[in-house]
Amino acid sequence: MRLWRSIPLFCAGFLLGLPIWAQHNETINGHAAAANEVLVKLRAGVSLQADSYIVRAHDIRLVHALNHRGLMHLRSGSETAAQLVAELSADPDVEYAEPNYVLHTTTATAPASVVPNDPLFLQQWALQNTGQTGGTAHADIDATQAWSITTGTATVVVGVVDTGLDYTHPDLQANIWSAPAAYTVQFAPGDSITCPAGSHGYDALNNVCDPMDQNDHGTHVTGIIGAVGDNSAGVSGINWRASIMGLRFLDASGSGTVAGAVRAIEFALQAKAVLGSQANLQVLSNSWGGTGFSQALLNEINDAGTAGMLFVMAAGNSSASLDTTTFYPASYRTPNALAVAATDDNDALASFSNYGKGSVDLGAPGVNIVSTILGANYETMSGTSMATPMVSGAAALVLAVCPLTTAQLRSALVNNVDVVAGLASTTISGGRLNVYKALQSCAPGTTPPPTPAPGFTLSAPSAAVALTAGGASASTTIAAAATGGFSAAIALAVTGLPAGVSAKLTPASIAPGATASLALTAASTAAAGTFHLTITGTSGTLSATTTVTLTVKAAPSFKLTVTPPSQTIRRGATGSFQISATSSGGFSGTISLQISGLPPYSSTTFSQTSSGAVAMSIATSPLTKDGSYTIQIVGTGTSGRSTVSQTVTATLAVTN
Repeated sequence: MRLWRSIPLFCAGFLLGLPIWAQHNETINGHAAAANEVLVKLRAGVSLQADSYIVRAHDIRLVHALNHRGLMHLRSGSETAAQLVAELSADPDVEYAEPNYVLHTTTATAPASVVPNDPLFLQQWALQNTGQTGGTAHADIDATQAWSITTGTATVVVGVVDTGLDYTHPDLQANIWSAPAAYTVQFAPGDSITCPAGSHGYDALNNVCDPMDQNDHGTHVTGIIGAVGDNSAGVSGINWRASIMGLRFLDASGSGTVAGAVRAIEFALQAKAVLGSQANLQVLSNSWGGTGFSQALLNEINDAGTAGMLFVMAAGNSSASLDTTTFYPASYRTPNALAVAATDDNDALASFSNYGKGSVDLGAPGVNIVSTILGANYETMSGTSMATPMVSGAAALVLAVCPLTTAQLRSALVNNVDVVAGLASTTISGGRLNVYKALQSCAPGTTPPPTPAPGFTLSAPSAAVALTAGGASASTTIAAAATGGFSAAIALAVTGLPAGVSAKLTPASIAPGATASLALTAASTAAAGTFHLTITGTSGTLSATTTVTLTVKAAPSFKLTVTPPSQTIRRGATGSFQISATSSGGFSGTISLQISGLPPYSSTTFSQTSSGAVAMSIATSPLTKDGSYTIQIVGTGTSGRSTVSQTVTATLAVTN
């Protein structure tokens, strides 16, 4: 959009009818900047008028010229500094736009320290070690210094793969992830689960959307990552604000299997794929392990890496070197994984902790760590189980201000440790976690992610539909979302329909932010099975797809059987048959029988047997002719909306 090219209206300073308001700040990419303000350099020959587009479009209330180069200081009445920078940078008449960063004197001082008012914080030596537990001052992760940069965000989701978590704990409740709407996770064709809005994760042991802890362990881990900070209650998590999803696969005794672990992790992957930014899982915390190698678990960890998740793992508590022995998953050396040893309040390797100069990445506090447990209570625990969420929590805190890839996040944590003697020969990094240094390493040089190109995405919030052949229709919703300001209409189409199944999209064209209903109907002739339908959206040269899984169940029916299938009798004798029906597809109606092809001069009687079968007796007479007679038995029944007919035959041979 072009700006007006005319006589400049603003000189030294000009307010559009409003007084200058008090200074407020906002954070842009980890840096403090004046809220609602931007510095703009217009291209040569371009100036501002009171009614020009830039003033009207961005609700500009203050325009202040700053130098002879035409640098302008603008303040908006409604847009944030981040919005102003993004939108004005895209304007062809703007040479550049940038935040109005806050500056400070360069007097050398110690890093700012932020201390929460949680009553048990004095016991949390891992976050701030003053020697209060008899340990060494500063043998901690520098959390209080890190909190001068950020105290966390709810936009980054951490998955706790463990015994579950107590989402009712008053010191955790505000930081537990909740599903924004009902959603369906599909583990495999025909194997899915729909979780309701407000649920908090998954329990792989019971295949339910309720990850309530029954052991304390997972709740303790959760508190280390994200107990609510500065709320005058209990402890402080590394993240005062967080979003933590429970992924339960360990039982009340703390035991589980690889199968449960894989399924819990798979749930996280699928939930992220279905919900997108509303389940922005970027860290999985894993305070568990065993000695058996599993390719399935290794593959699942690699899949987590592909999905953009850092996989943080406990090194184990056997006082063993993982350079010469194994403990899984810590012994998997995958690009997205971090193995964590435990340290004490003197920066020494904990006596119980596994270690390895070539196998364990770093250390973190794991001795006498106080955190949350079931029943609104608190308890001190020790183990690499406690060191692991220290790193998981630090990862989430870094992501709160630094939009890093998984590889960059891993590097920020491992390459910015405090090198200590106790870990120099026992870990790859030679050091103990320092979250403040990790934040410093990325915050100063963080740049905003590139503005996405105009486009759109499609999704199916409930991506599984079940139909019965010949039964009622079923439907699901297809949603469209815009990227990069895209706003054009999107035409929808369905492919992959199996024979006998029809589909209708209403409407057939939608705008970004709107939804369409996909109605599916299976004729009685449709084959049973599981099918994957592709919904394609097209707008000009752009296209996007999403997948819906369709399960077609067989139509209600039954099969008739006659026993024996044939028999021979003398003229004047009686032949006996038994007719039975076996239902399928949920058929539950009453079946009526019609008989044809009986020998002439014969009579037929029927009776019900105790098993539900029908006994059929055919009495011939001296007038019945010799020969072979094919007797046709037709059964007709109605179940629900379906009327089903089936036929079976029997042979009766009459001799002299």
